Amino acid sequence: MNLDISALYRLHCKELLHHLLRIVKCQETAEDLVQESYLILARTANATAIASPRSFLYRTASNLALDHLRHNKIVERHQEAAPLVEEPQQPGAESAIASQQCRTLLYQTIAELPPRCRDAFILHKIRGLSYREVAGVLDISESAVEKHIVKGLVHCRKQRAQLAIAFLPTPSCRQSEYYRAAS
Repeated sequence: MNLDISALYRLHCKELLHHLLRIVKCQETAEDLVQESYLILARTANATAIASPRSFLYRTASNLALDHLRHNKIVERHQEAAPLVEEPQQPGAESAIASQQCRTLLYQTIAELPPRCRDAFILHKIRGLSYREVAGVLDISESAVEKHIVKGLVHCRKQRAQLAIAFLPTPSCRQSEYYRAAS
């Protein structure tokens, strides 16, 4: 079945956008989710026949919105917990700056991970949940959690190796979250 995606877009874009806006409460995010929904519709329509494209669009968009909200909830919990992690007091502004830079690098490195991988990595390495607990939260298998964690660790180690060439860490930085989380 060949769907006319552009015609479907013209017909349902505004109402789908309003539907998503009620869920995510952010115009830009809703627009992104609409685009992603249509991309998924187009890819799926090429592979299989879709009996009800409008229903498919709404179901896909709603699922994407719920995934987005779940991801935001995990990120918020992580950000709330981050200040609770205490580092040993280091004298001097230089060590404080170095520590902050290391923390920033860790957050940037983790942010580069794919969403599911990032969620699993944060829940396990930062929040301390077991593989089984992470699997329950993300509704995936324990083996998928393990694969995500390994992928995240490999990425962190690769980033750390690339940074080591250009940046020699201070002793306080070596003890930072960046190196503990990437181990």
